[in-house]
Amino acid sequence: MRALLQKSCKTCTASSIDTYFYTIRGLAKLVGLEEVPLDHRWINDKLFERVRLQPKTTSSKNLAVAALKALRAYTQNDAVKKKIEKWGAFVSKISDKYSRVRNKQERTKREAKNWPKGGYDDIRKLAETLRKEDVVQGALKKAPARISFTELWYLGRWFVFTFYSRHALRGDLADLQIKRKGANYLYKKSGKWHVHVGDHKTAKSHGAIDIALHDDVHKALNLFLPYVRAKTTHGYLLSTKRYGNRMRRVDMMKMIRGTTQAYLGKRIGIQMLRVMKTTSHLKELDEAASLRQEMGHSASMQFKYVSRPK
Repeated sequence: MRALLQKSCKTCTASSIDTYFYTIRGLAKLVGLEEVPLDHRWINDKLFERVRLQPKTTSSKNLAVAALKALRAYTQNDAVKKKIEKWGAFVSKISDKYSRVRNKQERTKREAKNWPKGGYDDIRKLAETLRKEDVVQGALKKAPARISFTELWYLGRWFVFTFYSRHALRGDLADLQIKRKGANYLYKKSGKWHVHVGDHKTAKSHGAIDIALHDDVHKALNLFLPYVRAKTTHGYLLSTKRYGNRMRRVDMMKMIRGTTQAYLGKRIGIQMLRVMKTTSHLKELDEAASLRQEMGHSASMQFKYVSRPK
């Protein structure tokens, strides 16, 4: 299926292909399939109803998009085209519903259920808790080459939460290489660690993301990276717990949700982390929006009326 997706969507980024593939696999599991079939027959009316009746709008939308992507990847005939028309209409409908909910800027039921009492600041506190745990402190006292893959995983978990407590990328952290190669990587500039993400969901419209890491993340990376270099050869920042293989973004996301559930009693994913960070800046966003309205400016025009001292 991955090869079919790549062939049918030549302009899709590698991260988008990964996301579509894993969501399609989740869609197949709805009807009891462990592997995604290489023909369209499993995407039928029964599956359509299962997707349509999902309790969460986001789940319904994501699964419907996955079905549409799968159908477009299959050999095109009249039956497939008819299904594409049906699923395409539903994707448009459910996407409009999702946009209306988000445009209200109201907390959804899922967000209300999983919102930690301290908001985004609780992620920073969780990162600090993870840093203080015996397994992390013990590993940091060892020579980098002497730790186990399990200890490396715990160090990586601490770093992941340190990172997301300051920066709200999507799942792109899992795609970072530790050398300046490929589209997504870490690099140092003037003694400061930066993240460059050239392959991401909105790269075509917004270009590459390039950010200097917050001081807390910079310090954590300086501690963590020597262990990654000493214990792995796959070239990526994060590793799996048992064998030290490259950690895929789907596994990183499971780790984040599982850890927040265990420590905060809240099941928090990447999207919600992004909402939490944005909400933590709500006062500044409201003030900026009020100023734009007063001056009759768009967001881009507003910046043209800023005079920074040299």
